[in-house]
Parts: sequence; C-alpha cells; structure tokens
Amino acid sequence: MRPSYCLLHFTFLTIFLLTSLTPPSSSNELSLRLELTHIDAGLNLTVHELLRRAAARSKTRMARLARFAHIRKGGQGQAPVFWGRAGSYEGEYLINFGVGTPPRNLPFIVDTGSTLVWTQCKPCRKCTSQPVPLFDPKKSSSFSKLSCSSKQCAALGSAYSSQCSANPECHFDYSYADGSETIGYIASEKVTFHYSSEPPLSVPQFAIGCARINQGTMASSAGTAGFGRSAESLVSQLGITRFSYCFIPYIPINAKRSRMFLGNAALSSNPAQSTPLLPDDIFYYVSLEGITVGSNRLPFGPGYFGRKKDGSGGTIFDSGTFNTILWTEVFNSVKKAFVSVIKLPVSKKALGADYQLCFDTPRKRFSPESVKIPKLVLHFKGADMDLPRKNYVVYDTKEKLLCVLIEEETDQSATNIIGNFYQQNMNVLYDLKNQRLSFGPAQCDRL
Repeated sequence: MRPSYCLLHFTFLTIFLLTSLTPPSSSNELSLRLELTHIDAGLNLTVHELLRRAAARSKTRMARLARFAHIRKGGQGQAPVFWGRAGSYEGEYLINFGVGTPPRNLPFIVDTGSTLVWTQCKPCRKCTSQPVPLFDPKKSSSFSKLSCSSKQCAALGSAYSSQCSANPECHFDYSYADGSETIGYIASEKVTFHYSSEPPLSVPQFAIGCARINQGTMASSAGTAGFGRSAESLVSQLGITRFSYCFIPYIPINAKRSRMFLGNAALSSNPAQSTPLLPDDIFYYVSLEGITVGSNRLPFGPGYFGRKKDGSGGTIFDSGTFNTILWTEVFNSVKKAFVSVIKLPVSKKALGADYQLCFDTPRKRFSPESVKIPKLVLHFKGADMDLPRKNYVVYDTKEKLLCVLIEEETDQSATNIIGNFYQQNMNVLYDLKNQRLSFGPAQCDRL
C-alpha cells in the first residue's frame, strides 16, 4: 500500500564520467545522490580492531534477524528495529539528512533490512545516548503528529493503525523475544537531502517515527533510515523505483565515502549480473542456487536455500550486516573446501570466537599474497557473483591470522545473509519496478 499524500518530485541533471556505470536513460523520478559514512571511519583502528568490531556487529545483527524470523513465523510480522538489552547494534553505514524547519542534520543508519524512518525525539521518557542532541519537534515549524484517523496513518499499514484502540496517536511499538522494545509515534515532517554542490531536495509531509522509549546504545546514529519494501520506508515515501549503492573497501578504512544513488540517479553496471527479487514486504530476498569453492560446486541445489512455507529461511542481500552468514551444513561444506586447498593450519584460537574460519600463519617473513586461495562464487538465479579475493579474505597482522569471512547460522529458520563485505567495490542496484537486483564491479572510490 502506498502513502496517500503527495510528494514533490525534483530532477537533477547528473553527469558521470565513468562509462561502466550509467543512470537510466529517462525517468520522471527524483534524482538524488547521497554520501555514506562507515561507522568506523575516522577511528584510526588497526585491521584487528576493525575485524573485532565488525564481528561483534554481525553477531548482534544475526541474533536480531533470527529473533525476527521466529516472530514472523508465529504470524506477528512487524518490521524489526535493531536495538535492545541483549546487545547494541550500531549499523554499518550512515547517511545524513535534515529533519524539520529549519532542518536539523541527523545521522541515520542505512538499513535495507527494516522499513521505518525514525529518530529519538524530545520529550523522551527513556532515550539512549547518541552522538547529536535529540530532535526537538517544538523547534520545527513543519512538524505535526499524525492521528489514527489520518489517511497517512492508514496508508502505513496495520502495524501502526492497529495501535489506535489504545492510543489516539499514530503509534508504533516494536517488541522482541528478548524483552527489548522501541515505542513512539509517527509524525509528518519535512526532510531535506543535500549532496555537495547540488541544490537541496526538500520533501514535505514525510512520515517519520519519533521514538520516546528505547533501549540499547546509539553511539554513531540518531536513528534508522529503513530502505525496506513497505509503505513507510524511505524509498517508498520518496516514490522511487530504483536505488543503488557502492561500498568502498572496508580494509583499510580511509577518508573517502561510499555512495548511494536514488531514483533517476541509480546506476547500472555494464556489464551486470541480474537476479529476481522474491516477494516480501520487508527484506530483499533472492534465489541462492549454489556455491562453488575452487573448481567444485558444493552439493546444495536451489531448493535447499529457498524459503519454507511458513516464510522462514531463504537468502537476503543486506546492507546492515558485515559478514556473509550461511546455515551450518553449508558453512561446514564451505569450510571443508577451503581447508582442503589452503595449506596452513586451521587456527584453534579463532574457531568459535570472532571469526570461524581462520588459519595460523608464520610469525615472520610471511606474505598473505603467497597463499593459494580458492575462488568463491555465489550462484543466484540467472547471476553468478564471482568474488574478488579481497571481498572474502583478510589478513590480521596482529594475530597473524588469514581469515575467510564467512559465518555459521545454526538456526535453519533464520535467513542466509549476503553481507556488505562481499558487496564492496560493486555497484548494487535494486530495481523495485521490475523486481530485480543486479550487481557488477566498480571503483566505488571514484564515484
């Protein structure tokens, strides 16, 4: 269901000098470029420290998605919000945009695995720490709460309007099995996007959540910008049918920023691999049909990775998870294939800790480039993701560990996840109109 209010569309002329990435030839959608900041940027961390932080975020994210899979399986499919007592999820990439009049520039987590755009607001009964002051609705002339009787609230779906019997405000209340909860109301507000020297793009009557009770920590952001597939998401409210992003390499972290392109600015790779997006109201499910390590395709057919009748399982592309996460049987098969080729001892200290497939290397005179690493190819329906070595192998100089970045999911009802580390230096395009996801190599730091 689409929001019933009108959104103003603006079109900017965007010229790209890279011939391998091109915008669509014509569209009446808005055209918008955004800068993405990694949450570890500017922290001056070592490779070891970066990997430890990324591993912790992935484990928390995986736990949240697994809990949500169980909630959805039980027929309570609310869109997830990833904070809580059991561990704080800080996200991976941030975008900044203005909220209110005059605009307050706030950092938001980019999340293709959730839908609502929300921030913490004053007055707040129980808010958590964040890097900027809380948004104060009283200081914005364009702010107005949405009532339960408003068309906007109804357009956002039953997850919000169902709360109306207990609260006259358009209300949201997200709960988890671990007892964590985020509570607030939905408001209509003006949001403003700005990219370098281009004119700002202002969108009035944008539905944004104001959280008044929250648990956990928000050390890097002021909230979440959901890029999922429901009516309340950022992409749905902007009325765009395409968006793409290009993540610069995670290691080493540098001063350059990744990019996101919305609407008419969304980039297509040439050449590009393309696979269908499967139906869902939140996540970007794809058909994973197999995995090849080296020259051997592992013994898992298309049906093995598919979603079950109750909606659990399946495979998603996710901007908000660092690691790629696969079910136990698949993980063990991938591990066995790598161990048979990499002529180094499997590290016992790494197993079951931060990373689950690492190899001990000589303490002196060792070059990681000298190690033979088998190719890793993910086979999707109609598309093969032939990964460059640097997208799945890292070397921790402090611990002298060569690690294959892949993680085990023991819960078969949870989703397999294609994490953002595998997606680095790729242009990833979400074509919502044609329900397809495409990807191709790119020099993301040159966009």
